[in-house]
Amino acid sequence: MLIPSIDLMGGKIVQLVQGERKALESDDFDYWIKRFAQYPLVQLIDLDAAMGKGNNRNLIAMICRRLPCQIGGGIRTIARAEELLDLGARRVILGSSLIKGGAIDTEFAEQCAASIGAERLTFAIDSRGGKVSIKGWKEGTSIDPLAMVRLLDPFCRAFLYTHLVDER
Repeated sequence: MLIPSIDLMGGKIVQLVQGERKALESDDFDYWIKRFAQYPLVQLIDLDAAMGKGNNRNLIAMICRRLPCQIGGGIRTIARAEELLDLGARRVILGSSLIKGGAIDTEFAEQCAASIGAERLTFAIDSRGGKVSIKGWKEGTSIDPLAMVRLLDPFCRAFLYTHLVDER
């Protein structure tokens, strides 16, 4: 399934290159909502929450009222995941929070599935150089992406895989 993505930062829609440099910035939410209205699911990423610099809660609520969304970015607790589901998200995306102390945190994944329901969870795996990368692609791990999928598969219904390629 092709899932378009809307990234939010500072109250605007943005596109970051390599997670850092802005390639796009827009506050024309109607344009993007209309553009993605025909998709069965749209990914909405709160980059401010991911970076620990606040959140875009009101925008998320507004967009979720108009589009079917899965929400990610800075979801570190079950309570935060439940809050986003209460705002209208169909699913939540967990990524870096699934890694603890350099290992896959299956206990947290299991707790999320038990509290929220596996059908409402998407687990994000970002890979750089054949290993899982976390914290906005800034920290590498020694974890194999396929091993992560195998261990976490019982606790979610979808995976979001990003294959990172360094610019040259």
